[in-house]
Amino acid sequence: MKDGSVGWNPGRLNPNILRSAGPIDPAAPVLYFASPEGKPLAMYVNFTMHLDTVGGLEISADYPYTLANLLGAVKGADMLTMFTLGTAGDINHINVKWAKQPGGHAEAARIGTVLASAVLQTLPGLEEVPDTPLCCLSATVQLPLPELKPGDLQRARETITRRGKGGKEPGFLEVVDGFKILDIDQRRGQPQEVEVQVITLGNDIALVSLPGEIFVELGLAIKQASPFKYTAIAELANGSIGYVPTRQAWTQGNYEVLSARCGPGSGELLVETASRLLRQAAARP
Repeated sequence: MKDGSVGWNPGRLNPNILRSAGPIDPAAPVLYFASPEGKPLAMYVNFTMHLDTVGGLEISADYPYTLANLLGAVKGADMLTMFTLGTAGDINHINVKWAKQPGGHAEAARIGTVLASAVLQTLPGLEEVPDTPLCCLSATVQLPLPELKPGDLQRARETITRRGKGGKEPGFLEVVDGFKILDIDQRRGQPQEVEVQVITLGNDIALVSLPGEIFVELGLAIKQASPFKYTAIAELANGSIGYVPTRQAWTQGNYEVLSARCGPGSGELLVETASRLLRQAAARP
């Protein structure tokens, strides 16, 4: 923002917006599986954007619903579309430069259609993966907790107690911070123990899974360090520990950082671990 702060969904056409806080990941990796006879079996699609387009209190498949329907219309309704979410911890669908951007199911359908178009355009250029065994590696990582300061726990309890009791209601970010503090206190100093997983197909394709909602810069760092030609990263995999910001984001604050259940440097630990596993997988005969 123009005042030097980093906004969180600051509103469309907000004149105080200066620039984007960081990059996006526009890649849409695709894996297509067929039977020896050529029957479509499954398509794996990975894309980096929050699944919160529909909003509200409905249970919804969001834009992957349209993606799966359109891919099925082309390849056959029996084909399974498997969608995984990229490192979209700080990436959502809101375009602050688009004043009349639609919302709800209509916007989810629009985005799913655009993504399906991108996926279908890859079909003519798909290359066959040699018949090779899978390589599967996994590592457990202990992530530090956010530091609690004197008075934090009492303040958090007071904030949560004030909710719905009349008088001045606590603000949204106050409530987010309050629940975070209570959760961290309940861990009694025990770090977050999480899994990082790498699966490779042949010499060119690697699939990485990370827990939590990972900031996009961390995913891009893993891709840059990967020795594989194609690397897809799935977040919220093998666990959900909330947001995992970058070290830089920790200095900027706001919602994702305020609600994070793991401390500064956790994202970089995940990058280091995933990169090490990718190197190990690449070195295997």
